[in-house]
Amino acid sequence: MIRIDMHSRFIRVAFFLTALTVSGSCVSAQSLTGPEIMKRVDANQSVTSISYSGTMEIDLGNRVLVKEMKAVALGDTKSFVEFTNPEDSGVRYLKVDKNLWMYFPAEQETIKISGHLLKEGMMGSDVSYEDALESGELADKYEIALLGKETLNGREVYVLDLKAKVKNVPYDRQKWWVDAERFIVLKSEMYAKSGKLLKESGTLEVRQFGKRWYPVKVRMEDKLKKGGGTVFAMKDLEFDVKLPSDQFSLRRLSR
Repeated sequence: MIRIDMHSRFIRVAFFLTALTVSGSCVSAQSLTGPEIMKRVDANQSVTSISYSGTMEIDLGNRVLVKEMKAVALGDTKSFVEFTNPEDSGVRYLKVDKNLWMYFPAEQETIKISGHLLKEGMMGSDVSYEDALESGELADKYEIALLGKETLNGREVYVLDLKAKVKNVPYDRQKWWVDAERFIVLKSEMYAKSGKLLKESGTLEVRQFGKRWYPVKVRMEDKLKKGGGTVFAMKDLEFDVKLPSDQFSLRRLSR
């Protein structure tokens, strides 16, 4: 763990997966454009606040690491995660906007994660710190084109092509398979500028909370690493929770 190992993206899992109710619309599904589909996806992944317990199963090829955590988040700009499994007990992360800090209880030391460390995998997982810091609407960062419709695992999906139009994004291009009914990303591929496939993610389980559909189990695989990928799962989800005023502070991180 910045020794050097850690987790992230889900996120857009992430510790930072968030969601909001998608209401019905009178707009015909046939008439939706790529940007309109993305707006519905963004709406479905936005919350005021959320808390959950989570696990990460990191397949290294020769062994599987299991990490447990408790997390809270405010929108997609602030999150606080504390690991609870014995090996990592007390290790914490704090994200505020584009800043990310990690606290080591044994050393009582707080480190800001920046520079080349952003490329590293969170807790040794297939999700990078750079992934964890991704926030904001993707329509502001990518040109979004609708390639057509397909069937994926029995679900009708829209296939979107995302091409970066700004420089400060982790991937030059992405391809998404979006559930045409629930507007959840069921599969995504992330590419380098050279066209090389860097990562692939897939939603393994979706649950309904009232009118809200939410991905609660996601698998991410770094195609440049050995191993079988990372599975991130959430339980005990609560939405719109009240949080202490200092929840996302360095003081709370290191206390």
